[in-house]
Amino acid sequence: MMLSRLARAALAPSLAAALACAGAPGAGTPPVPMGSGAAPALPLPPVPEVDGPLAIRVQYPRVDAVVTSRDSNFIFGSIGSGRARLTVNGAPARVYANGAYMAYVVNPPTDAPRYELVASRGTDTARAMHTIRYPERAVSPAAATDSAPPAKPTAKPDSQPTSRADTIAALSARVDSLRTRLAQEEPMGWVQLGQLGQPGAASDTDRVIIGRPLVGGTYKWFFTPGTVVPLLARTGSMARVRLDRALDVYVDSAEAIDLPADTPAPRRVASNMRVRGAPQGVDVIMPIGPRAPYFVEELDRAIVVTLYGVRVNTDIVNFAPQDSMVRSVEWAQESSERAKITVNLRAAPFGYLVFWENNALVLRLRGRPAIDPRRPLSGLTIAVDAGHPPGGSTGPTGFYEAQATLPISVRLKRLLEERGATVMMTRTTDSAIALGDRPIMARRANVHAFVSIHLNAYPDGVNPFIAPGTGTYFFRTHSEPLARAVQRGMVPQMGLLDLGVNYDNLAVVRGTWYPAVLCEGAFIMLPDQEAALRTPEYQERYARGVADGVEQYFRTLTSQ
Repeated sequence: MMLSRLARAALAPSLAAALACAGAPGAGTPPVPMGSGAAPALPLPPVPEVDGPLAIRVQYPRVDAVVTSRDSNFIFGSIGSGRARLTVNGAPARVYANGAYMAYVVNPPTDAPRYELVASRGTDTARAMHTIRYPERAVSPAAATDSAPPAKPTAKPDSQPTSRADTIAALSARVDSLRTRLAQEEPMGWVQLGQLGQPGAASDTDRVIIGRPLVGGTYKWFFTPGTVVPLLARTGSMARVRLDRALDVYVDSAEAIDLPADTPAPRRVASNMRVRGAPQGVDVIMPIGPRAPYFVEELDRAIVVTLYGVRVNTDIVNFAPQDSMVRSVEWAQESSERAKITVNLRAAPFGYLVFWENNALVLRLRGRPAIDPRRPLSGLTIAVDAGHPPGGSTGPTGFYEAQATLPISVRLKRLLEERGATVMMTRTTDSAIALGDRPIMARRANVHAFVSIHLNAYPDGVNPFIAPGTGTYFFRTHSEPLARAVQRGMVPQMGLLDLGVNYDNLAVVRGTWYPAVLCEGAFIMLPDQEAALRTPEYQERYARGVADGVEQYFRTLTSQ
């Protein structure tokens, strides 16, 4: 699930784990539809008819839940009969054949934050009051209407309109001033990011320290434990650390371990490099000395490693005679404290790892698997991740996302195995599996691709009737072709609007050793889609669409 593909999996690990790959509900807009808009190849299975006693149940929002929308929101649940009518605060709700309902209505006023639901069928009537809450200082639609409009600032008679060029120049001056101030800021001391040798953590990116551009911001940098950096400040649960004089980032304060006051500055110099053969690919070895903070960027046929606090003094780069992946290695000293190493490849990257070995940063490049065009999945290992628990969405009649993703994933496993693949399942029971553990399980199984199965939901404030459909998500650049192939496979099977392919910073697709995607095949919050997802037929269609996409992706590798 992802509420609007909310801003989540970049949340703090504890919160992200609690909410799974979705995160806290927030304002947002529905994804922009991508695709031709042609009629779907397969319709949804019909919603079954239910005509039982009237019984009003509200599935969302929960009683006393905090609703974060500005003026309107959705409410859904079930009333026991598809032949009944329902109003929510006097507005009609859409009731489906199975008694599930969905309404998008104006928020109740802040002085009476509750919904009144009235269900009727003939002379039979049922009523329910459902209370909610608003965040502090929220303004209800009624209050906004009654309040006077804010006064507009008046310009001085002799003032002149500011040109766009003047505005840009002023902003540039402010940025330059900020950079100068930050560069002159003296650190409080040195800290080590994380502990080396923690139980259960391997040396090859299974254990990383997360860097963010601002407090509570998205995940952007992934540092290896033992990296030493200057500490600039501690702000609540976050620590601001310096990568070089032009860049500081935030890490979890508990991960920034104070070092003795007399700790000397690390001396990091990248010397002569070499390329050697490695299991399933090649290693690019960059001797540096003490561990350095770094950032990896994927290009079409290159991988660029930015090294912070490092000078490069490379004279020779030795290439392994048997290597056919790396075309060349180049370096540039961009500033006195920042260097870039560009590894030019003969083909687009398929996967990689970064780890430290004998005071050298090692970039392990993964070669493409051998593919049989007639049976592309033969001999490959595919990870199938049944999304949730923990967290996840729930439909109007109480169908929980994790209850649907597991049978879909089991069907996907069967289809992939029928096509020659070995399948590794991250979850086979109802037990919760931590988000961060799932990509580690896949990496240790040496999979060739990772597919996570989910079902979607929107955040507060989005009209759920506008654009619910099928979407696919990726994070690493080398995963984008797999995402497009899987999306093309799913859309005709799901019979819904094509919401396209999306880049998103999600925990389960951050793995680098393999292409990884997350599928949001349907919206479980919509009554007709929830009903379809209960059927073996629609579960099979979801699985088949993903299997078709995975197979087509590997088939295309033979022609690249």
